[in-house]
Amino acid sequence: MNFASPWFLLGLAGIAVPIWLHLYFKKTPVIKDFPSLRLIMKSVEYLSRQKKIRNLLLMIMRIVLIFLAVMTLARPFIGQSAGAGVSSSAPTAFVILLDNSMSMGSTYQGVSVFNTARARALDILDQMNPSDKATVGFINEPGGLVFPQLTWDKEALRQSISNAKLTSAGTDIASALLPALELLVPLTGYRRTIYVVTDMTESAWKPFVERYDLERIDKGIDLVMVPVGGTAPDNMAVTGFEADASVVMLGRKVPLKVTVANYTNKKQTAKISISINGERRLGSEIEIEANSEKICSLDCSFSKTGMNHLEASIQNDAMPSDDQRHMALRVFEPCKVLLIRPDNAGQTENNDDIFIKFALNPLNRSKENIFIVESRLTSEITNAEPSNYSAVILLNQRHLPESFIKKLSEYMLAGGNIITFLGDRVEPDWYNKHLSDNLGGGYLLPARIFKRVGNSVSKAVGYQLTDIDLGHPAFSIFGKDGNGDPSRAKIYEFFQVRPNPTAMLLCRMSHGLPGIIEEKRGRGRSMLVTFTADNRWSDWPIKPTWLPFLHQALIAMVTSNDLTINGARPGMPISATLNAGADDKVILKHPDGKQEQIDNLTAAKGILHFTTRNTDLPGYYELIVGNKLVSAFAVNPPPEESYLSRINLRKIPRFIPLEQEVGKGKSVKEKVTILRDGYDMSGIAIWLLIILALVEGFFANKPIEKKVGNAV
Repeated sequence: MNFASPWFLLGLAGIAVPIWLHLYFKKTPVIKDFPSLRLIMKSVEYLSRQKKIRNLLLMIMRIVLIFLAVMTLARPFIGQSAGAGVSSSAPTAFVILLDNSMSMGSTYQGVSVFNTARARALDILDQMNPSDKATVGFINEPGGLVFPQLTWDKEALRQSISNAKLTSAGTDIASALLPALELLVPLTGYRRTIYVVTDMTESAWKPFVERYDLERIDKGIDLVMVPVGGTAPDNMAVTGFEADASVVMLGRKVPLKVTVANYTNKKQTAKISISINGERRLGSEIEIEANSEKICSLDCSFSKTGMNHLEASIQNDAMPSDDQRHMALRVFEPCKVLLIRPDNAGQTENNDDIFIKFALNPLNRSKENIFIVESRLTSEITNAEPSNYSAVILLNQRHLPESFIKKLSEYMLAGGNIITFLGDRVEPDWYNKHLSDNLGGGYLLPARIFKRVGNSVSKAVGYQLTDIDLGHPAFSIFGKDGNGDPSRAKIYEFFQVRPNPTAMLLCRMSHGLPGIIEEKRGRGRSMLVTFTADNRWSDWPIKPTWLPFLHQALIAMVTSNDLTINGARPGMPISATLNAGADDKVILKHPDGKQEQIDNLTAAKGILHFTTRNTDLPGYYELIVGNKLVSAFAVNPPPEESYLSRINLRKIPRFIPLEQEVGKGKSVKEKVTILRDGYDMSGIAIWLLIILALVEGFFANKPIEKKVGNAV
């Protein structure tokens, strides 16, 4: 309890007056001689007892009257908040945290929940006195405080709330609440309060309550919950959108998977529409059970190479911002692969290219196939241009022309991909000298080659692939059950090699020596397989895991230079590396058509690295280098924001619910005042004073009834 005018409490000393008067005017009975009249004596004794009781009651009522009069003048305030226990003359330090996450975009009774929240925040700010100080924060991702320090500038605070925008980001309560607590904890001389204006979604508050121990927060700081939005509205949302393919080729059908969530208590029908580059291409209708999700798969083929903008949408409902989802998808032309097989020159015919060609394109199709394979002898490559191919595969070569080696080096550094299979024609000294040492920084091999190990003729000892890097795209497919195990293959002969310091070891042989090595070289990649691509040194090419390994390895190489940004959320920083010249201008085109020049670039040998935080809008972003679209990415709202179910207020410790604490029917300003100062008891004291004064007057003037007895 605190008092608006505590000096009036000195008036409580007046309680001594009625006590003194009661004791002072107490009369001592005077003994007189009367006739022996028994009835008169009894009447006198009865009146005396009645006067004592009445005088005692009158004294108590007069003491209470003085007490109520003093309380009325002192204006007592009673409340359970920490601020109600501090002197009313103390200034207030408070923080208003406004929820502007995507879930606040729903409507309640036809009114935007976010607009209601802003109005509530402004009403709270209106109670700020000249001696108070405050700041404003937002609890969307990444959240934070608008002003890092508390300020007395009420108008600036009002502007920050009025100009607040609804975002498509998720809810991050801790990002603003923790800095707010850091500001208020040292201010022990203030009445301290944090107001959180939010829609109370369970998906945001439940993880927060489980992670943080709110009971440990300074008890002198009031945490006040200001709920808005009422009950959760029915909502449906597109929560997932992806292409079910590791690489998308021109003219080839790809399944597009759309995940739709039904957050209602009854079965709903969703009409799904898929647009490609702004043109509606596919549509479907599915039924979804109550409070569940369903995946709809639609086959689609693409007629445009390069980046494509895909959008999946459903009909609008109470929260339109989650009724569509975007995807940036690069469509490739079929990958042209050049196989360079050795000239026989009287030696045993080499069949490596047959195994590779059959695995990559068994029907030799030029359409609706990922790879188009071309095979040439070593003597036929003099005029070949590696830049015309997505990858070049060297099969058991003895020597290569010097001019072609130089082309290969330039090709790889510019973004080309090379896979080298070793075999019985390989001369380690020539490989180390011509494919590594003589090329300087443009070397081709990811390892130095030494001697052969094993015997493929007797096949007495078979080695297995061990320590397989399942995190690498070439082997990641085997990390799932049922997709095969490359370690079951037998390798009977291979070359001992020593990987370069920057190379990655993708697998070893069962006795520990390297098996497959890869190194990023310039913009391209070089992979070295220490055994042959046919079945002379290994039975892997006739195992079912051979084909997916080759496909995944080449796809990973082809797509390695593509800017891949998955799972981008609004407000999340985006960092990427682009292949561009140091003088090229990089433009980021936003979904609303606004263009932003990226200035924070670092360049090294034609590689540009950039970072941007301007990803608040959901949609399709384009990266333009010079005047050419080089890549794109999509930003989508977090799917958990679509779940609008409210958390029970009782599950959140330390927070005082504003609505329940002060009841309904009062304005927000009145509720905040009562919560901050407590209930003003002076009004109740006045009414009690008036009632008690009337009662005291009645009893003080009422004559004592005489007891009537029977005469003897």
